[in-house]
Amino acid sequence: MRKWAYRALLPLGGVLTAICLVFPYVGFLEWLTLVPSLYILFHTVAQGEIRLRRLWEMGFVFFYSFYLVIYHWFLALYPMEFAGVSKGTALLLVLFCWLGLSLLQAFFSSLIFPLFGWLVRTPLLRKHPILTPFLFAAQWTVSEWSQTLTWAGVPWARLPLGQIEYGVVAGAASLFGSYLITFALVAVNGLVAYAILNRVRVRFCGISAATVLAAVLITGGIGYAAARPTQGEPVRVAAVQGNVGSSDKWTGSSLKQSYDVYETYTREAAEAGAEIVVFPETFIPQGISDRSSLGNYVKGLAKSYNVTIVCGAFDYTDQGDYNAAFTVHPDGTINETVYAKRHLVPFGEYVPMRKFVEFVFPPLADIGMLASDLSPGTDSAVVTTDMGRFGTMICFDSIYEELARDSVRDGAQFFVLPTNDSWFTDSAAVYMHSRQARLRAIETGRWIVRSADTGISSVISPTGESLDEQPPLVEGMSLATLYARDTRTLYSYIGNAFVYLLIAALVAVALTPLGAWWMRRRKEK
Repeated sequence: MRKWAYRALLPLGGVLTAICLVFPYVGFLEWLTLVPSLYILFHTVAQGEIRLRRLWEMGFVFFYSFYLVIYHWFLALYPMEFAGVSKGTALLLVLFCWLGLSLLQAFFSSLIFPLFGWLVRTPLLRKHPILTPFLFAAQWTVSEWSQTLTWAGVPWARLPLGQIEYGVVAGAASLFGSYLITFALVAVNGLVAYAILNRVRVRFCGISAATVLAAVLITGGIGYAAARPTQGEPVRVAAVQGNVGSSDKWTGSSLKQSYDVYETYTREAAEAGAEIVVFPETFIPQGISDRSSLGNYVKGLAKSYNVTIVCGAFDYTDQGDYNAAFTVHPDGTINETVYAKRHLVPFGEYVPMRKFVEFVFPPLADIGMLASDLSPGTDSAVVTTDMGRFGTMICFDSIYEELARDSVRDGAQFFVLPTNDSWFTDSAAVYMHSRQARLRAIETGRWIVRSADTGISSVISPTGESLDEQPPLVEGMSLATLYARDTRTLYSYIGNAFVYLLIAALVAVALTPLGAWWMRRRKEK
C-alpha cells in the first residue's frame, strides 16, 4: 500500500466516526466508519514485529482526528463575552481548549493501539487470530468507560450517541448499558476490516458480524418494548427556557428580565395544568434561602400559581459553596433536601491543579465566572413530593451514567435536569449534550425533565424520545405529561457488569503467556 493511502485511511475512520456522533441521523454509517482505520491497524500488526511506540503514534493520529471533529464546537465560544476577556485572549483560550482537550483525550486513548499490538502476540490470539476484532472492541469499550473515572477523561464522545435516533438499537442500553452498543459497533467494524484483510475468512466474519448486529437488535428491541413510557402515575410538568444566557444573567440589568420571563412561563405552565415547573441551572446566579430575595421570589411564584418549582441556584453553606437545585412546594416552603451537583465542570466550576495552571497559563484559571472553586455534592439527594420522588442531575452530571443509576437505586421515579448550555450558543455541543440525557433516560427507564437556559429544553421519555423540544436561543417552555414509576431496567440493577466482564477477559488474555509457561514447566517435570 502506498504511504499516502496508508496515512489517509488512518485518520479517515476517526473523522467519519466523529461525524456520526455529531450528526446521528447518519448514525447507520457508524457500523462501517471505523473500517479504514482498523484495516490499517490489523494490517500493521499482521506484519509481525513492530515497535509499540509506532503503534501509539498510529493511535494518536486516529484519535486526534476523531476528537478534533468531536470538539470543534469550542470555536463557537468565541469571543467569550461571558468571560469578560479581550478578543485576542478569547481566541487563544478557544484554540487552547479545542486543541488541548483533543490532545489530552487522544494521548490516553491512543494507548489502545500499542496494548492491542502486545495482546495480539499472546498465545491465545496467535492460535485464534479471528478473535482480533473482538479484542479491539473490548479494549475500546473499556477505554470509553475509563473516561468516567477522572476529570481528565471526559465521556463526551460515546459511540452509542450515534445510535440515539434508532430506538431499537439504543434500547439495548436499558438491559446491559450503552457499552454493549459500543462493543457491538467496534466489533462489526473490526470483523469487516478483518474480512477485507483475510479473504479466506469472509464467510466466518460475515456470519459473526450479522450475529453481533442481530444480538443488538434483538436486545434493543426487547428493551424498547419493555420501556412502556406511560406506565406509572401521570405528572404534568413544564421545563422553562428563559433564553437569558451567561453573558447576560451575570449582569444586574438582566435581573428584572429574568424575573419577568420566569414568572410569565410559570403562569402559563400552571394554566396548562403543570404540577412541577423546572427552571435551568443557576437561572439567576444567586443563593436561595428563606430570607434571600431570590428565595422570596421563587416561594412567591410557587404559592401564587400553586405549583412545585425546581430551580438551579447557589447553596452557600459552612461546608462549602455548591451549584445546587432547590425544590419549593406550593405552600411556599423550601424542601430540606437540596441536590448539589456531583460532577463539576473542570475550568468552569473549579480548576484542577490550580497553582500549576495559574503558573503555566493564567487565563485558563480565570475562564470561569466564579471567584473561587465550588465543592462537589456527594449523594443523590432524592426529593419526595406529592407527585412522586425525583432524582436530580445538573448539567455535566448527565454525561455520567452511574449518577443516574445511583438515583434510581435510591428511589427516584423520574428526573429533573436543570442545565446551562448557553456557553455553546447553537453549536453541535448543545445537541450532543441533550443526547447524553436521552441515553440516561433509556438506561434508567425514567422520564427526564430537561430545562436549559437557552436550549435545548425538553421532556424525555424512557425510550429516549425528546418531547416538545425547544430549539436553542429562543424563549419557550416544554410541556408534557411524564409518568412516575417504580419499575426498573435490568441495567439499573447490574450496572456496568458487561464492562467488568470485558476487563476480566482482557486480563485473561494478558495472562495467557503465564499459563503457557506454567504448562511447559509441568510437561518438563
